[in-house]
Amino acid sequence: MNGTDKIFYIIGLVLFGGLILTAILQAADILTLTDLDMPCSFRSVTGLYCPGCGGTHAVCSLAKGHILQSFREHPFVPYTALCFLIYLVWNTIATIEGGRKFRFFHFHTAYVYIGIAILLIQWIVKNIMLFS
Repeated sequence: MNGTDKIFYIIGLVLFGGLILTAILQAADILTLTDLDMPCSFRSVTGLYCPGCGGTHAVCSLAKGHILQSFREHPFVPYTALCFLIYLVWNTIATIEGGRKFRFFHFHTAYVYIGIAILLIQWIVKNIMLFS
């Protein structure tokens, strides 16, 4: 693994750990969505949804295992989770196998562009639906 792959691997492990911690805290009723509910300053000023609106709800839904609901709330969240999950599993297997049987799954800029497209499309669609 090169330097960039190691950094993304560590970030993925930390994010996966955070998602598991969120799921545990929600299951124990220690953390609820209303605890995380904050007003959006972008929406307060412009009256429009910001590109990140729904992200917190989507993360909480994903932590509960509600993948479709998470996708409806903010499709960027499950997309990112899926990318990191594939990345983590693939590179963990490759590390265990010593890299002999598996080629490492590398980070590519195309994944970022796809994510940005998903982010922008959902932002535009949400705001069009706001006025419908």
